[in-house]
Amino acid sequence: MKTKQIITLAALVSLFTGCGSISRENFNEVISDPIEQIIYYASLAGNSHNTQPWYVEVVSDSLLYLKADFSRKLHIVDPDSRGLFISLGAFLKNLELAAGSLGYQASVEVTAKHKSDSDVATICLTKTRKSGFNVSQIENRRTLRTPFHKNEISKKHLEQLIDNNNREVFYFSSSSEEGKYIAEQTLAAYTQQAQDDQAKQELANWMRFSNNDVEKHRDGLTTSGMGLTGFGGFIVRTFYKPEDSMKDSFIKSGIEKTKVQTENCGGWILIVQKEDSPETWIRTGGLYQQLNIDCRDFMVGFHPMNQMIEEENFEKNVNDHSSLPVVIQFVARIGYVDEYPPANSVRRPVKDIIRYTK
Repeated sequence: MKTKQIITLAALVSLFTGCGSISRENFNEVISDPIEQIIYYASLAGNSHNTQPWYVEVVSDSLLYLKADFSRKLHIVDPDSRGLFISLGAFLKNLELAAGSLGYQASVEVTAKHKSDSDVATICLTKTRKSGFNVSQIENRRTLRTPFHKNEISKKHLEQLIDNNNREVFYFSSSSEEGKYIAEQTLAAYTQQAQDDQAKQELANWMRFSNNDVEKHRDGLTTSGMGLTGFGGFIVRTFYKPEDSMKDSFIKSGIEKTKVQTENCGGWILIVQKEDSPETWIRTGGLYQQLNIDCRDFMVGFHPMNQMIEEENFEKNVNDHSSLPVVIQFVARIGYVDEYPPANSVRRPVKDIIRYTK
């Protein structure tokens, strides 16, 4: 190898090792106020494209208003705002859990009645005994996009994850006919969505490939959050621009990765409701968040994959195909994993999502 090539390779390796992906741990905030702490933990909720479509009006230490930020709405893949309200439901679940951990009881009244309502919920906080819930469970919750083991979730773990009396959450093993159908429809719907020009542009708008973009926005889809690690992650962070996600090569790679994901899991979680409304979507979000938190305790990976209900033609077919007399509101791939990397999805500073009112 020529000397010049050796120097170039050495420089590249040096750059790679010194330029890791920025993740949540790079933005550690010191928060002393308990109300701001509660809101911070609430903001660690799972949400579509990491758009973080929320802000909180703080009237006092005992009265908060949760608001929907429609400027962060996904108009193409979420035209009815279902995903937005599910994200807000996950936020509220985290808020309730964090409040209990810090010695507050959170009484939540959902006020949103229509899909365009920005007034989501009224939250009253009262001091009480600490619940014993460990907020590290919120901090450790994450989406895993890696292949999972194919063995079914054990009966013991399913009984702890899903209440037998709960008619809103259903599990189908990957080897069942229902599981195979969900995997097939998820891949087909993902492929359709990935090739849609408007959906591609919307996705590109939320891509945060470079560390500079991550630092600037503190939201969206980062290489770390998407599971693009190692040398591949370095290449994307360094040389890719958001619009590159619209190229055929990137789309093809995404479809191939999704095929591997759908073929490698223990099963599928469906959350269903009797109707479409902000209230049922918010409830769905709370159920999703709790499941995601609980799965971590059993080394079960959790990966929301809602494409088959985001694409209108697929949604009608899968609901007609389902033997459940309800509407499918949420779909997730789950399965055992050997390791659970630290949560890494970035969040905006707490001060950016709080509005103090006088």
